[in-house]
Order: sequence, then C-alpha cells, then structure tokens
Amino acid sequence: MKRAVLGPIGVGLLLAVGLLIGGAGHPEQAASENPCSLRTLQGTYVYHCSGLVNGVLFAFAGQDQYNGDGTMSGVYSFSDNGAISHNVSYTGTYTVNPDCTGTVTTTDENGGVVRADLFFGRDGAEFNFVLTDSGDVDAGVERRVH
Repeated sequence: MKRAVLGPIGVGLLLAVGLLIGGAGHPEQAASENPCSLRTLQGTYVYHCSGLVNGVLFAFAGQDQYNGDGTMSGVYSFSDNGAISHNVSYTGTYTVNPDCTGTVTTTDENGGVVRADLFFGRDGAEFNFVLTDSGDVDAGVERRVH
C-alpha cells in the first residue's frame, strides 16, 4: 500500500476543516441571545458628578440601591453654588431594555424629580447616566460596590 504525503497546503486545508467542524469557525452567540433585564442592575452603586442645572453649577455624590425588580432608593449630598444639602434620600423606578440601555426616574424627600438615560454592560457592574430633563446638563458613572 502506498502512503499519501500531505504537503503544506493539504495540512492547512485539513486544519481549517477541523476547526470549522470543531466550532472554532463559528461566531460567538449574538448579544441579543443574552439580553439585559431588571436584575442586571442589582446591588449598591456609588457615584459623584458635577454639572449645570438651570444655569447654576452644582456637585453631588451619593449611593444607590438597585433592587433588581425595577425599584431603587438612594441618598446624596449636594452643593448648589455653595449651598450644601446633606444626606437627602430618594426613591425611584427604573427600566432595562434587552440591549442594556434603560431609564431611571427618582423623587427626593423634597419633591425634586430627576430623569436619566442609562447605558451599561451585561454584568451591570457599572453604568453611565445622562440627565434628560430640560435645563439639566449632567452625566456621570455609577459603580457597583460590595
């Protein structure tokens, strides 16, 4: 019996076919097959930022608790042109879309309402927000802490 010898091209073809059969040539699952949900945002997050509201400079920092069910609560301290508010509490609701975008609306203990758009990764460990009410100019990042 005569043995066949594969040249470099033959070895390359065999390797390519083997990888395709083994799955290495297939793309990873599409992101839409692993959608985000309300549970993506769950746990305690901290943040700080500064911006402009109705022509007034401000800075604030706070802590949010996302419950994984569309509800959240938090507390913040705020500097509004040097006037300080300490530990103002608020509650809110949030939505999450399968593409890992969402919204949040909060109302603080003084009746102040804030709306924001959210953008995050599938693990929900961090998200970017931008305020969406007319006259507000602010964006920031929240990070989950343990």
